[in-house]
Amino acid sequence: MGFEYWLLRFRALVSFLLIVAIWQMVAMLELVPSKYFPPITAIAAGFWSMLMSGELLAGDGLTLMRAIIGVIGASMIGVGLALLAEISPTFRAGFRPIAALVQPIPPAALVPMAVFMLGLGFKLYAFVIILVTIWPPYLNGAAALSAVSDVQVQTGKMLGLSDREILFQIKLPAAWPEIFSGIRYAATISLIAVVVAEMLAGHDGLGFMLIRKAFATRIPEVYALMFVCAFNGVVMNWLVNLARWRITGWHMRMTERFA
Repeated sequence: MGFEYWLLRFRALVSFLLIVAIWQMVAMLELVPSKYFPPITAIAAGFWSMLMSGELLAGDGLTLMRAIIGVIGASMIGVGLALLAEISPTFRAGFRPIAALVQPIPPAALVPMAVFMLGLGFKLYAFVIILVTIWPPYLNGAAALSAVSDVQVQTGKMLGLSDREILFQIKLPAAWPEIFSGIRYAATISLIAVVVAEMLAGHDGLGFMLIRKAFATRIPEVYALMFVCAFNGVVMNWLVNLARWRITGWHMRMTERFA
């Protein structure tokens, strides 16, 4: 086990330390005015201050909870729509233009409409998150389900399986790896949507804290919150990988074996 092994094993930590070192060097050389680009030590102090006051844990907990609930709901709806599209070609053809129309809408554009329709609160977050997050699970799921080989389908028919059994016992298990690729992307979108909604129409959470600190020109705290958002992305990715391992562990083991 040489240097390359340990570098690969701890690549995330190495990348983080490299970013911190470059950041600190840029701040020390004052390549950017220190007022707008504080050193890591000032950012760490701002982080510690928010952590000790309790506002960081409270805000981050709300943001993570909303993002997780949103991606779970969006994944269930997206996979359900993909199954429906596989069952009904008519639905697939009719839903395609709707997806093409709604999918490109950014989260920030949905917030004012959601406020008018739903008011402030959990319904607002759920609507915005799900509407911008269901597309990766749906599109990946629909493509993966339709791409299952005819050999697998015909084998299922030879074994006496019904169309429903073929869908849930052959096509869906074969499609899960590709579906989880979409869910992983959806988790990132969910976190972005939550923070944007909190910034524009929230009264708590990381997005609200970012806006409040920015208007108060608390620059170190703003950067600290930015790093917390990045860490939340790591947490979301870890949770998705955990669920993926529980459902498609067989595929991951085969991939590692033949890699």
